[in-house]
Amino acid sequence: MRERLIHVAIEKFGKRGFDAVGTREIAAAVDTPMSSITYHFGGKEGLYHAAAEHIFEHLQMHVATWLEDMPGPEADREERIATICRALRRIGIFMLSDESAPFALFIGREQQDPTEGVLQLMRDRIVPMMQGLVQQVLILRPELSDQEAKAVAVYIFGMAITLRHARASLGLLLEKETLDDATKDMLLTQLEQSARAVLSGGAA
Repeated sequence: MRERLIHVAIEKFGKRGFDAVGTREIAAAVDTPMSSITYHFGGKEGLYHAAAEHIFEHLQMHVATWLEDMPGPEADREERIATICRALRRIGIFMLSDESAPFALFIGREQQDPTEGVLQLMRDRIVPMMQGLVQQVLILRPELSDQEAKAVAVYIFGMAITLRHARASLGLLLEKETLDDATKDMLLTQLEQSARAVLSGGAA
């Protein structure tokens, strides 16, 4: 029951936000009394935090680990770039999957108006992973300052995230209601090529 409540909460909070969704609605959606939410989470705020924790645990398991597995100092330049591009492609695959849709709605709201609980989850789960990517950028682009390298890391990671957050724009521009496998592969290839250009500093 706890997991069902979390999944429904992610979907409803993601679509309409914390204030617009009541615990009665969430409980009814899984055919359980409201007391179940109190029992498992202590209330609405606890359920919201549990939903956020579920998302970040999933992202850490399925996304962050790919970026954590970066080359050591002995790797050559091409190996380093290729490893980062492979990690971004895997993130892109996840973003193009249906599984990422409810997560993206929830996190999209939090990116614009973050709550302190989610900010702390980002500090604990996402920032360390991003710092690892920053170090890779600094090795590849030593001319960059620390702040510039952080901006580059966010930018290339954001290119992968855009495959989910810009789904409607992609569909309209590509004139496709659904993205078939060939189109997804094309988008992932362009993601890699764009990231390679950024990591190379614009050099071929």
